[in-house]
Amino acid sequence: MQLRQMTENDLPQVLELQRELAFQDWNEKQFLSEIRASYAYCVVCESGYPNGTLLGYAIFHLLGPDSELLSIATRESEQRKGIGSQLLNAGLHQLTSNDDQCFLEVRDGNAKARAFYEKHGFKLYNVRKKYYADGEDAALYKFSPTR
Repeated sequence: MQLRQMTENDLPQVLELQRELAFQDWNEKQFLSEIRASYAYCVVCESGYPNGTLLGYAIFHLLGPDSELLSIATRESEQRKGIGSQLLNAGLHQLTSNDDQCFLEVRDGNAKARAFYEKHGFKLYNVRKKYYADGEDAALYKFSPTR
């Protein structure tokens, strides 16, 4: 397995993974925008090199002291093998000082994701009521490094 920066060539597999998991509805244009943004850190994990299978990806906005995890996904067949942790840690290692924080939002009812974030040091700090279109609340988390 190898972690590397996401490129435009990865988009077919990224979109396929997103469809497989059915958890968000970003389109190719949105992913391209992230790849091209100077403040975005987009990373993928793939098996084999070159031209391996994409196992997962993560997209962060690195905005100085207030960064944000926008999206993280791992193929269903590859979950619970440490790939999500590697992707998350790759982004968190981009934080540059003890004052930096990383924020994220997750569906309140997504217990699996919430447990994953809490395991990695994210702390719940608020809830946005009826945040999602279907009325579900958003749980807001933040991570502060202890270096």
